[in-house]
Amino acid sequence: MRAALRLRRGGFSWRKVGDRVVVLELETSRYFSLNPSASAIWIALQDGATIEELVAGLLEVFEVTTEQATADVESFLAQLRARGLLGN
Repeated sequence: MRAALRLRRGGFSWRKVGDRVVVLELETSRYFSLNPSASAIWIALQDGATIEELVAGLLEVFEVTTEQATADVESFLAQLRARGLLGN
């Protein structure tokens, strides 16, 4: 089983607004709004989740195929890594 992934601690602030999450990177003062599927992934990463759990979460909420959910999770995780927002 793969280790759970988590968001890094600190360096950003976030709020859920409707079905979206809005994130402010404190160091750069840049903010971004996540679409509903990325928001679901973000929230799951607060407590830690494996890739499999993230995919399963999208399949429960959204009408997507396993392939699409997997691609969405992998793409969003790559974006988080690029921004340094994933913890160890």
